[in-house]
Amino acid sequence: MYSGTSMATPEVAGVAALVLSQKPTLSAVELKKILTSTVTTFGNLEVKLPNGNPNGEAKKVPFSSLSATGGVVNAYGALKSL
Repeated sequence: MYSGTSMATPEVAGVAALVLSQKPTLSAVELKKILTSTVTTFGNLEVKLPNGNPNGEAKKVPFSSLSATGGVVNAYGALKSL
């Protein structure tokens, strides 16, 4: 039902809080490095853009092109890296 930054932001904030609960001395830069370096990626997965293109067909793009890291936040990976 919900998608985009409206859901991504609270997900990442929750993982950040979880990581900080285990190592509260991390700086913001260190925390960002942990979160961005432990994402889960999905290889060659393609997804349909919700807005499609002018002729109404959904445009497919690589999942990795949708964010700076190309992946999804990974709480287990982030905690494991501590």
